[in-house]
Amino acid sequence: MKVPFFVFLCLFFRFGYGQTKLTMEDEKKKIAYSLLTEAIAKNDSVKMADGYYEMGKYESGIGNFISGNVWYRKSLPLYKRQKRYFEYGRIYQRIAENEAARKDYLQVKIYSDSAVAIFKKYDLAKGFISNYMFTCDFNYNILRKSPSEVLRNFDEMLVYAKKHDLEVEHTFLHQMRGQILSDSNPVAALKSFELSKICMKKYGFERLYTALNAYMALCYARLEQPAKARELLESNVQLELNSKKDRFLSYRVKRNLAEIEIYKAEKNWEKAFEKQVEYTELQNEIHVSEESKLTSIENSLDISALSKSQERELLLQSQILQDNKKLLIVLIFAGAMFLILGVLLFFQNTKNQSLARKYLHLSQKNELLIKEQSHRVKNNLQLISSLIGLQRNRLKDTKVKDSLEEMQGRIDVMSVLQQLFYESTDSKDIRISDYFGQILNKSEIIFNKPINKILSLENILIEPDLAIHLGIIFNELLTNSFKYAFGFDNPEPSVEVMFQIKNSELHFVYKDNGKNPDLLIFEKDFYTSSRSFGLSLIRLKSTELSGEYGFIYENGLQFTLKCPYHEAKGFDS
Repeated sequence: MKVPFFVFLCLFFRFGYGQTKLTMEDEKKKIAYSLLTEAIAKNDSVKMADGYYEMGKYESGIGNFISGNVWYRKSLPLYKRQKRYFEYGRIYQRIAENEAARKDYLQVKIYSDSAVAIFKKYDLAKGFISNYMFTCDFNYNILRKSPSEVLRNFDEMLVYAKKHDLEVEHTFLHQMRGQILSDSNPVAALKSFELSKICMKKYGFERLYTALNAYMALCYARLEQPAKARELLESNVQLELNSKKDRFLSYRVKRNLAEIEIYKAEKNWEKAFEKQVEYTELQNEIHVSEESKLTSIENSLDISALSKSQERELLLQSQILQDNKKLLIVLIFAGAMFLILGVLLFFQNTKNQSLARKYLHLSQKNELLIKEQSHRVKNNLQLISSLIGLQRNRLKDTKVKDSLEEMQGRIDVMSVLQQLFYESTDSKDIRISDYFGQILNKSEIIFNKPINKILSLENILIEPDLAIHLGIIFNELLTNSFKYAFGFDNPEPSVEVMFQIKNSELHFVYKDNGKNPDLLIFEKDFYTSSRSFGLSLIRLKSTELSGEYGFIYENGLQFTLKCPYHEAKGFDS
């Protein structure tokens, strides 16, 4: 009798009191799983749509924006079929918010405009105002537009909200206007905050006072009224005690900025410096958080596989919930059956762990296969290059040998790029200094001529598409130099390369010290008019980069390329 009683106690504490307290994100995940498992069990498309939506919110909340968008898109056709057009439009707005976090600003405009079109078509005023506030925040905080440009239609939106009896929305419209004006016009910002505070009190939103008071304190400090500012911050202490203390970084940043401005207004420079150091640490904390989110996004290699694994997990969760329900019924009506069901659950859990280990093994195996594939591609490219080199050495026809040398150089550019891909462990981008250096070394081997190298390359990473364009251009310029500039009376051949990205522009300069001006290649218009394949490639790739390029011959050839470069989108092509 003691053994069953002991097992009962173990299982009771294991499943009853052994659970840790859920975090906010875990609670969101639990809500989403609950909706989806119930929808699966009852075949309820309404709950299924809401479950997909909640899963999207959960994934987006922890920084998995790609996965969040996958879940959001699953809910779109369901909401449309159910004619729930407010939620249908909100999905587009949520995706726009995710794309803003991913810095894909073109997609932000596309999805935001889609949300506006839906809200307008079905006369959904609340959704229209919500999207307007998102657009204002995006234009001001991300695109850095001026307050006057951002708030151009603000009065019209107030009238629109009043027309549709959306008085609560006045609270957030005035708060948004105050936040945008707090840097440029503190007086006008305070007026908006006061109006927002009146609305908050009227509709029982006092819990939002903490953030509002921090903004107002910042404005008063900038207006040289530190006492009023400090009074507002001290009033927040009681508000935080009455509710949960605000744990969000955004509020801590607002409060810290207000305290810095207060100490500046009081001429207390030592305290202001201490708060400035604290503010810098907060910014570093936010930066680390954003980097971890970006890392989690980059690690999403296969979205379809991710969504399938999540669906399997949901089905498994549904099965566990049903088993637990049966277990509860059995416990009420037949305590003796509890031990049997407990053993079944134990074996079920063991089976699940076995499956988890199996999936982990498959994931590791797939990663090894991808690396092996990349390694084989690199080896095949090097083998092709070596075969071309052997064939070239056996030929006597100069033109054919030159063609094979050029072909070998172009293949080596792709081989270098593939090798850097294979060796990279933490990034999909290419380091420009390593890339250009290896191309230059391979060219010296192909043409069997050592040269003096002057490289001025910034230690930066570029995306693969841009790397292959620049690599082809660089290889063709090197081939030209080795064949013509260094092939005659030039005892000290030299190449100078400069690459940098400045003010959203890419600058690339290539120089050699080629001599022998009697050749056709040194005529004034040869490089801009010649139809040779190599020079055609240089002109073609420069044009595909939307760049401005030119050739100059002064004591050697000089090639310059300048093209637009955006960190978020790469290059314009």
